[in-house]
Amino acid sequence: MLQVRKIGSDERRGFDQIVRVGEFVSWPESVRPVMCDKNQKNAITNKNYAPKSGLTIKWKAPNEDVGDIHVVNINGNEAVNLKNCGKAKSCILYSEDKASCHEDDCDYILTYSVVNNTNVEFVLGGTAKGEQNYLAVGFSMTPEAESLKMISCMRAKTVAEIKFFTLNTVEEGLMEYPMKLENKKMDLDGTRMWCSFVAPMVTPSEDDHGLDLSVPQYQIYLRGQTNYTKGSNYPILPSKYLMSKKEVQVDKIKLQYHTMEKPKQNSGADALSYTFYVFIYMGVIIQVWQNARRWL
Repeated sequence: MLQVRKIGSDERRGFDQIVRVGEFVSWPESVRPVMCDKNQKNAITNKNYAPKSGLTIKWKAPNEDVGDIHVVNINGNEAVNLKNCGKAKSCILYSEDKASCHEDDCDYILTYSVVNNTNVEFVLGGTAKGEQNYLAVGFSMTPEAESLKMISCMRAKTVAEIKFFTLNTVEEGLMEYPMKLENKKMDLDGTRMWCSFVAPMVTPSEDDHGLDLSVPQYQIYLRGQTNYTKGSNYPILPSKYLMSKKEVQVDKIKLQYHTMEKPKQNSGADALSYTFYVFIYMGVIIQVWQNARRWL
């Protein structure tokens, strides 16, 4: 994916936020435009994975002077890649309608690996249709996901951000707390989003809001909508969690696929049995009605 971005920070969006500028106005048939920002074709991406060369793409500069700019080649598959899954890092993959998926079509991807026994490098990626979505990984000491602590990759309209939340009780709701994360990177690619960051193995906290990744915990894999409003952006938790079947030690490498279970359909025998019982039931009702007429 190609984008033209402003170099440096932008006071309106914050130091870490990406500022895309200008708009692409023409392109060959083998690529397509992406509106990363509303009503602006400010990115170009592949239509397919066939090799390409000698492409001519035209870009229109913004009307106002935005300072220094540069062309950025973004490859989401480099940020969220499944190489060495189950060997050098753990990977959890989820698809709503496929038995298996890849970097560019999984609805949820989580990869992580331990660095120098002191940090854990995480990558979250997946689908983010609409302007208010999130992907998150949560941790809990119980299979009921009590005292849930979660790190979220969140979409707020045209930007992505990383936040840390805790959930003590459903009545209290999610509470946001600061967490020291390093090497934070995040971006949007049309309907896909990804975030990467490095978390300390142990984040101490006097008020029990820290996160200790050195101990085995249940992992919870979350995605959904947020209740984004001006100055506030919180995930809306699903009614049912997708989580590991047992406690997981982050330094033990794992590879796991999760797929949406298809609703079971009645077999022909079940349907026949159901029809048979309905027939008997109707026969009993008719017999009772006839007996009642005799008494009347």
